[in-house]
Amino acid sequence: MSRFAPLLAITVMFTMLVGCRQEAQQGMGAGVGPASPTPAGQAPKKVKIGIVTNAVAPFWSPMEVGMKEAASRLPGCEASWQGPQNARVAEQRRLIENYVAQGVDGLAVSPLEPEAIKPVINELVAKGVKVVCIDSDIPDSDRMAYIGTDNFKAGHVLGKKLLELMGDKPGKAVAFVGTLSAQNARDRLDGLKDALRGSKIEVVDVRQDNTDKGKARRNVEDTLQAMPDVNILIGLWSYNLPAIAEAVKQSGKRGKITVIGFDAEPATIQSLREGNIDATVVQKPYYFGYLAVMLLYNMVVCGVEAVQMTLPKPNNVVDTGVEVITPKTLDSYLEGLKKLGIESS
Repeated sequence: MSRFAPLLAITVMFTMLVGCRQEAQQGMGAGVGPASPTPAGQAPKKVKIGIVTNAVAPFWSPMEVGMKEAASRLPGCEASWQGPQNARVAEQRRLIENYVAQGVDGLAVSPLEPEAIKPVINELVAKGVKVVCIDSDIPDSDRMAYIGTDNFKAGHVLGKKLLELMGDKPGKAVAFVGTLSAQNARDRLDGLKDALRGSKIEVVDVRQDNTDKGKARRNVEDTLQAMPDVNILIGLWSYNLPAIAEAVKQSGKRGKITVIGFDAEPATIQSLREGNIDATVVQKPYYFGYLAVMLLYNMVVCGVEAVQMTLPKPNNVVDTGVEVITPKTLDSYLEGLKKLGIESS
Protein backbone atom coordinates (compact mmCIF):
# COMPACT_ATOMS: atom_id res chain seq x y z
CA MET A 1 0.00 0.00 0.00
CA SER A 2 1.25 3.49 -0.84
CA ARG A 3 2.64 5.57 2.00
CA PHE A 4 -0.01 8.17 1.11
CA ALA A 5 -3.01 5.83 1.39
CA PRO A 6 -3.93 7.20 4.86
CA LEU A 7 -4.53 10.62 3.27
CA LEU A 8 -7.96 9.38 2.21
CA ALA A 9 -8.90 8.72 5.81
CA ILE A 10 -7.50 12.10 6.85
CA THR A 11 -9.60 13.81 4.19
CA VAL A 12 -12.70 12.16 5.63
CA MET A 13 -11.78 13.38 9.09
CA PHE A 14 -11.33 16.97 7.91
CA THR A 15 -14.61 16.83 6.01
CA MET A 16 -16.36 15.78 9.20
CA LEU A 17 -14.57 18.45 11.20
CA VAL A 18 -15.73 21.20 8.83
CA GLY A 19 -19.31 19.95 9.08
CA CYS A 20 -19.25 19.96 12.87
CA ARG A 21 -17.15 23.04 13.56
CA GLN A 22 -20.16 25.32 13.80
CA GLU A 23 -21.64 23.02 16.43
CA ALA A 24 -18.26 22.98 18.20
CA GLN A 25 -18.23 26.75 18.38
CA GLN A 26 -21.72 26.64 19.94
CA GLY A 27 -20.72 24.14 22.59
CA MET A 28 -19.14 20.72 22.90
CA GLY A 29 -20.37 17.93 25.16
CA ALA A 30 -18.96 14.55 26.06
CA GLY A 31 -22.13 12.63 25.16
CA VAL A 32 -23.20 11.12 21.87
CA GLY A 33 -24.13 14.53 20.43
CA PRO A 34 -23.22 18.18 21.10
CA ALA A 35 -24.32 19.58 24.44
CA SER A 36 -26.39 22.72 24.93
CA PRO A 37 -24.83 25.79 23.29
CA THR A 38 -22.45 27.89 25.34
CA PRO A 39 -23.20 31.64 25.63
CA ALA A 40 -22.42 33.72 22.54
CA GLY A 41 -18.80 34.76 22.34
CA GLN A 42 -17.64 32.15 24.82
CA ALA A 43 -14.96 29.74 23.61
CA PRO A 44 -15.84 26.04 23.60
CA LYS A 45 -14.64 23.92 26.48
CA LYS A 46 -11.46 21.92 26.20
CA VAL A 47 -11.53 18.47 24.69
CA LYS A 48 -8.98 16.33 26.52
CA ILE A 49 -7.53 13.32 24.73
CA GLY A 50 -5.08 10.79 26.14
CA ILE A 51 -3.09 8.08 24.40
CA VAL A 52 -1.73 5.06 26.27
CA THR A 53 0.83 3.02 24.30
CA ASN A 54 2.09 -0.51 24.97
CA ALA A 55 5.60 0.69 25.85
CA VAL A 56 7.98 3.63 25.80
CA ALA A 57 10.17 3.33 22.70
CA PRO A 58 11.43 5.45 19.77
CA PHE A 59 8.71 3.85 17.66
CA TRP A 60 6.19 6.10 19.40
CA SER A 61 8.01 9.37 18.70
CA PRO A 62 6.37 9.85 15.26
CA MET A 63 3.02 9.07 16.87
CA GLU A 64 3.59 11.95 19.26
CA VAL A 65 4.35 14.30 16.36
CA GLY A 66 1.15 13.25 14.60
CA MET A 67 -0.82 13.62 17.84
CA LYS A 68 0.44 17.16 18.38
CA GLU A 69 -0.12 18.15 14.75
CA ALA A 70 -3.75 17.04 14.89
CA ALA A 71 -4.36 18.74 18.24
CA SER A 72 -2.91 22.00 16.90
CA ARG A 73 -5.56 22.00 14.15
CA LEU A 74 -8.54 21.47 16.45
CA PRO A 75 -10.08 24.26 18.57
CA GLY A 76 -9.88 23.58 22.27
CA CYS A 77 -8.03 20.27 21.88
CA GLU A 78 -5.49 19.04 24.44
CA ALA A 79 -3.66 15.77 23.77
CA SER A 80 -0.91 13.87 25.56
CA TRP A 81 0.43 10.31 25.80
CA GLN A 82 2.07 7.89 28.23
CA GLY A 83 3.28 4.31 28.09
CA PRO A 84 4.28 1.56 30.55
CA GLN A 85 8.03 1.18 30.95
CA ASN A 86 8.21 -2.62 31.12
CA ALA A 87 5.19 -3.93 29.19
CA ARG A 88 3.28 -4.65 32.40
CA VAL A 89 -0.48 -4.79 32.14
CA ALA A 90 -0.91 -3.46 35.67
CA GLU A 91 1.11 -0.38 34.75
CA GLN A 92 -0.89 0.15 31.57
CA ARG A 93 -4.11 -0.07 33.54
CA ARG A 94 -2.75 2.46 36.04
CA LEU A 95 -1.95 4.91 33.24
CA ILE A 96 -5.45 4.50 31.82
CA GLU A 97 -6.96 5.11 35.25
CA ASN A 98 -4.81 8.23 35.69
CA TYR A 99 -6.14 9.67 32.45
CA VAL A 100 -9.71 8.93 33.49
CA ALA A 101 -9.07 10.65 36.84
CA GLN A 102 -7.86 13.68 34.87
CA GLY A 103 -11.20 13.83 33.11
CA VAL A 104 -10.25 12.90 29.55
CA ASP A 105 -13.04 12.95 27.00
CA GLY A 106 -11.36 10.44 24.71
CA LEU A 107 -8.70 7.76 25.07
CA ALA A 108 -6.66 5.79 22.53
CA VAL A 109 -5.05 2.56 23.77
CA SER A 110 -2.54 0.09 22.34
CA PRO A 111 -3.55 -2.85 24.54
CA LEU A 112 -0.87 -5.17 25.90
CA GLU A 113 -3.16 -8.08 26.71
CA PRO A 114 -6.64 -8.14 25.12
CA GLU A 115 -8.32 -10.14 27.86
CA ALA A 116 -6.94 -7.89 30.60
CA ILE A 117 -7.64 -4.56 28.91
CA LYS A 118 -10.98 -5.44 27.30
CA PRO A 119 -13.05 -5.02 30.52
CA VAL A 120 -11.26 -1.73 31.21
CA ILE A 121 -12.25 -0.40 27.79
CA ASN A 122 -15.81 -1.62 28.17
CA GLU A 123 -16.13 0.06 31.55
CA LEU A 124 -14.81 3.37 30.21
CA VAL A 125 -17.21 3.34 27.28
CA ALA A 126 -20.09 2.61 29.65
CA LYS A 127 -19.09 5.73 31.60
CA GLY A 128 -19.17 7.89 28.47
CA VAL A 129 -15.46 8.03 27.59
CA LYS A 130 -14.78 7.74 23.86
CA VAL A 131 -12.26 4.91 23.34
CA VAL A 132 -10.39 3.69 20.26
CA CYS A 133 -7.59 1.17 19.86
CA ILE A 134 -4.38 1.97 18.01
CA ASP A 135 -1.53 -0.30 16.89
CA SER A 136 -3.13 -3.43 18.38
CA ASP A 137 -6.84 -4.12 18.41
CA ILE A 138 -9.49 -5.75 20.60
CA PRO A 139 -12.26 -6.06 18.01
CA ASP A 140 -14.70 -7.82 20.36
CA SER A 141 -14.50 -5.03 22.93
CA ASP A 142 -16.68 -1.90 23.00
CA ARG A 143 -13.91 0.20 21.48
CA MET A 144 -15.34 2.55 18.86
CA ALA A 145 -12.69 2.18 16.14
CA TYR A 146 -9.26 0.77 15.43
CA ILE A 147 -6.50 2.84 13.84
CA GLY A 148 -3.31 1.19 12.74
CA THR A 149 -1.81 -1.69 10.86
CA ASP A 150 -3.67 -4.78 9.72
CA ASN A 151 -1.09 -6.89 11.49
CA PHE A 152 -1.97 -10.19 9.82
CA LYS A 153 -1.50 -8.57 6.41
CA ALA A 154 1.73 -6.96 7.62
CA GLY A 155 3.07 -10.33 8.76
CA HIS A 156 2.13 -11.77 5.37
CA VAL A 157 4.02 -8.96 3.63
CA LEU A 158 7.06 -9.73 5.79
CA GLY A 159 6.83 -13.42 4.90
CA LYS A 160 6.61 -12.73 1.17
CA LYS A 161 9.67 -10.49 1.37
CA LEU A 162 11.54 -13.20 3.26
CA LEU A 163 10.70 -15.74 0.54
CA GLU A 164 12.00 -13.30 -2.05
CA LEU A 165 15.25 -12.79 -0.15
CA MET A 166 15.83 -16.50 0.43
CA GLY A 167 14.98 -17.70 -3.07
CA ASP A 168 15.07 -21.50 -3.12
CA LYS A 169 17.27 -21.78 -0.03
CA PRO A 170 15.83 -23.59 3.00
CA GLY A 171 15.67 -21.68 6.24
CA LYS A 172 15.18 -22.05 9.98
CA ALA A 173 13.90 -18.87 11.57
CA VAL A 174 13.60 -17.56 15.10
CA ALA A 175 11.32 -14.59 15.83
CA PHE A 176 11.76 -12.11 18.68
CA VAL A 177 9.04 -10.00 20.31
CA GLY A 178 8.12 -8.24 23.53
CA THR A 179 5.12 -10.40 24.33
CA LEU A 180 2.89 -12.75 22.37
CA SER A 181 -0.03 -11.76 24.58
CA ALA A 182 -0.42 -8.62 22.46
CA GLN A 183 -2.81 -9.12 19.54
CA ASN A 184 -0.53 -7.35 17.08
CA ALA A 185 2.33 -9.74 17.87
CA ARG A 186 0.15 -12.81 17.39
CA ASP A 187 -1.35 -11.47 14.18
CA ARG A 188 2.06 -10.65 12.69
CA LEU A 189 3.36 -14.10 13.52
CA ASP A 190 0.25 -15.75 12.07
CA GLY A 191 0.51 -13.70 8.88
CA LEU A 192 4.20 -14.55 8.55
CA LYS A 193 3.56 -18.27 8.96
CA ASP A 194 0.70 -18.12 6.49
CA ALA A 195 2.98 -16.60 3.85
CA LEU A 196 5.65 -19.26 4.52
CA ARG A 197 3.22 -22.20 4.37
CA GLY A 198 4.45 -24.82 1.89
CA SER A 199 7.90 -23.22 1.57
CA LYS A 200 11.30 -24.44 2.72
CA ILE A 201 11.32 -21.93 5.58
CA GLU A 202 10.14 -22.79 9.10
CA VAL A 203 9.75 -20.63 12.20
CA VAL A 204 11.25 -22.92 14.84
CA ASP A 205 10.99 -20.66 17.90
CA VAL A 206 9.70 -17.34 19.24
CA ARG A 207 11.58 -15.58 22.03
CA GLN A 208 9.85 -13.00 24.28
CA ASP A 209 11.51 -10.23 26.29
CA ASN A 210 8.69 -8.20 27.94
CA THR A 211 10.15 -5.03 26.33
CA ASP A 212 13.36 -5.43 28.32
CA LYS A 213 15.92 -4.12 25.81
CA GLY A 214 18.79 -5.94 27.49
CA LYS A 215 16.91 -9.21 27.42
CA ALA A 216 15.99 -8.61 23.78
CA ARG A 217 19.69 -8.48 22.92
CA ARG A 218 20.52 -11.49 25.12
CA ASN A 219 17.78 -13.53 23.48
CA VAL A 220 19.47 -13.04 20.13
CA GLU A 221 22.92 -13.82 21.48
CA ASP A 222 21.64 -16.98 23.17
CA THR A 223 19.97 -18.09 19.96
CA LEU A 224 23.12 -17.57 17.92
CA GLN A 225 25.06 -19.75 20.35
CA ALA A 226 22.51 -22.47 21.02
CA MET A 227 21.04 -22.84 17.52
CA PRO A 228 23.86 -22.71 14.96
CA ASP A 229 21.61 -24.03 12.18
CA VAL A 230 19.28 -21.01 12.40
CA ASN A 231 19.86 -18.73 9.39
CA ILE A 232 16.95 -16.25 9.69
CA LEU A 233 16.26 -13.87 12.57
CA ILE A 234 13.01 -11.87 12.66
CA GLY A 235 12.12 -8.86 14.82
CA LEU A 236 8.37 -8.53 15.39
CA TRP A 237 8.48 -5.34 17.49
CA SER A 238 10.33 -2.15 16.69
CA TYR A 239 13.29 -2.51 19.07
CA ASN A 240 13.84 -6.20 18.28
CA LEU A 241 15.24 -5.58 14.81
CA PRO A 242 18.14 -3.29 15.83
CA ALA A 243 18.92 -5.68 18.71
CA ILE A 244 19.15 -8.52 16.19
CA ALA A 245 21.27 -6.51 13.77
CA GLU A 246 23.80 -5.51 16.41
CA ALA A 247 24.08 -8.99 17.92
CA VAL A 248 24.57 -10.61 14.51
CA LYS A 249 27.17 -8.00 13.57
CA GLN A 250 29.12 -8.62 16.77
CA SER A 251 28.95 -12.38 16.26
CA GLY A 252 30.62 -12.15 12.85
CA LYS A 253 27.81 -14.25 11.31
CA ARG A 254 26.18 -11.55 9.23
CA GLY A 255 26.98 -13.25 5.93
CA LYS A 256 25.20 -16.42 7.07
CA ILE A 257 22.03 -14.91 8.52
CA THR A 258 19.11 -13.07 6.95
CA VAL A 259 17.86 -10.26 9.19
CA ILE A 260 14.33 -8.96 8.69
CA GLY A 261 11.56 -7.45 10.77
CA PHE A 262 9.34 -4.47 11.50
CA ASP A 263 9.58 -0.71 11.79
CA ALA A 264 12.29 1.88 11.37
CA GLU A 265 13.58 3.17 14.68
CA PRO A 266 16.72 5.35 14.40
CA ALA A 267 18.96 2.37 15.22
CA THR A 268 17.19 0.32 12.55
CA ILE A 269 17.78 3.04 9.98
CA GLN A 270 21.47 3.10 10.86
CA SER A 271 21.72 -0.69 10.53
CA LEU A 272 19.99 -0.51 7.15
CA ARG A 273 22.57 2.02 6.01
CA GLU A 274 25.34 -0.29 7.14
CA GLY A 275 23.78 -3.26 5.35
CA ASN A 276 23.17 -5.17 8.58
CA ILE A 277 19.42 -5.50 7.96
CA ASP A 278 18.03 -6.98 4.76
CA ALA A 279 14.52 -5.53 4.91
CA THR A 280 11.97 -4.07 7.28
CA VAL A 281 8.21 -3.69 7.01
CA VAL A 282 7.41 -0.18 8.18
CA GLN A 283 4.18 1.02 9.72
CA LYS A 284 2.90 4.59 9.96
CA PRO A 285 2.80 5.53 13.66
CA TYR A 286 2.56 9.22 12.75
CA TYR A 287 -0.96 8.48 11.53
CA PHE A 288 -1.76 6.45 14.64
CA GLY A 289 -1.47 9.65 16.67
CA TYR A 290 -2.89 12.01 14.07
CA LEU A 291 -6.00 10.00 13.28
CA ALA A 292 -6.62 8.96 16.90
CA VAL A 293 -6.88 12.61 17.92
CA MET A 294 -9.01 13.46 14.89
CA LEU A 295 -11.40 10.57 15.49
CA LEU A 296 -11.76 11.07 19.23
CA TYR A 297 -12.21 14.82 18.93
CA ASN A 298 -14.93 14.39 16.33
CA MET A 299 -16.62 11.70 18.43
CA VAL A 300 -16.83 14.20 21.29
CA VAL A 301 -17.95 17.10 19.12
CA CYS A 302 -20.16 15.40 16.52
CA GLY A 303 -21.17 12.14 18.16
CA VAL A 304 -19.89 8.60 17.87
CA GLU A 305 -22.43 7.47 15.29
CA ALA A 306 -21.64 10.37 12.96
CA VAL A 307 -17.96 9.47 13.00
CA GLN A 308 -18.50 5.73 12.63
CA MET A 309 -20.63 6.33 9.52
CA THR A 310 -17.44 7.43 7.72
CA LEU A 311 -15.37 4.39 8.74
CA PRO A 312 -14.91 1.06 6.90
CA LYS A 313 -17.37 -1.61 7.86
CA PRO A 314 -18.01 -3.97 9.57
CA ASN A 315 -15.47 -3.20 12.30
CA ASN A 316 -14.66 0.54 11.99
CA VAL A 317 -11.04 -0.20 11.12
CA VAL A 318 -8.77 2.45 9.62
CA ASP A 319 -5.86 0.51 8.11
CA THR A 320 -2.89 2.86 7.82
CA GLY A 321 -0.92 0.39 5.68
CA VAL A 322 2.71 -0.76 5.49
CA GLU A 323 5.57 -0.76 3.02
CA VAL A 324 8.83 -2.69 2.68
CA ILE A 325 12.12 -0.82 3.05
CA THR A 326 15.53 -2.16 2.06
CA PRO A 327 18.98 -0.55 2.08
CA LYS A 328 18.39 0.43 -1.57
CA THR A 329 15.07 2.18 -0.92
CA LEU A 330 15.97 3.75 2.41
CA ASP A 331 16.85 7.25 1.16
CA SER A 332 13.58 7.62 -0.75
CA TYR A 333 11.64 6.50 2.29
CA LEU A 334 13.39 9.00 4.56
CA GLU A 335 12.54 11.83 2.17
CA GLY A 336 8.88 10.96 2.62
CA LEU A 337 9.25 11.07 6.40
CA LYS A 338 10.82 14.52 6.28
CA LYS A 339 7.66 15.88 4.65
CA LEU A 340 5.78 14.84 7.80
CA GLY A 341 8.39 16.36 10.10
CA ILE A 342 9.66 13.02 11.40
CA GLU A 343 12.87 11.01 11.03
CA SER A 344 11.86 7.45 11.88
CA SER A 345 8.84 5.20 12.18
